[in-house]
Amino acid sequence: MFIPLVDQLRCPNAHADTWLVASIDRAIDRDLITGILGCPQCLAEYPVRDGIVYFSETPRAPFEAPVENEAIRIAAALDLTDARMTAVLHGRWGAHAPVIQGMSPAALLLVNPPEGIVSGDGISIVIADTAPVAVGSMNAVALDGAANAEMISSLCAALRGGGRILGPSTMALPADLVELARDDEVWVARQDAAPASGPIPITRRAR
Repeated sequence: MFIPLVDQLRCPNAHADTWLVASIDRAIDRDLITGILGCPQCLAEYPVRDGIVYFSETPRAPFEAPVENEAIRIAAALDLTDARMTAVLHGRWGAHAPVIQGMSPAALLLVNPPEGIVSGDGISIVIADTAPVAVGSMNAVALDGAANAEMISSLCAALRGGGRILGPSTMALPADLVELARDDEVWVARQDAAPASGPIPITRRAR
């Protein structure tokens, strides 16, 4: 877990919003490897093991190999061009994080990625039932089609105004988003944006 990102994490329990306090047992450079994140409101404690913060023990999906074309799609659709950006990749989208990290300077926060994806080198991981991040703190979000209503709501709430969000075409567009583009596989939308002239198709460029 990238230590500066800890300030953006929040306790998922229902109470007043507050940051979490890190108790660090082991860190390498700016990555928290083992320790505890504690909530000063409800005193809940969340362990950090191997760089992963466990807000729950939600099982992870089996390993999925990263695919370069999928990584390019995500990085382009979410416009991950700025080192000051933080993008949340939920579920299976997190499988492509190692490739995205090699082509984008943005920090990546993975929520419930498949097994085999490790924290470090610009990739942070949390395991949780809902996205444990501050409202309006993320620049971009990729939604897995398996997300339940609570996860979708928390991830949409985490998106900053003007931020981009990607989801599978089989998923209904969440409320209060403006669709920017769509193809047979995914849609891309924006939070709090002026309506575009209409959805535009996503086309692949010849390489």
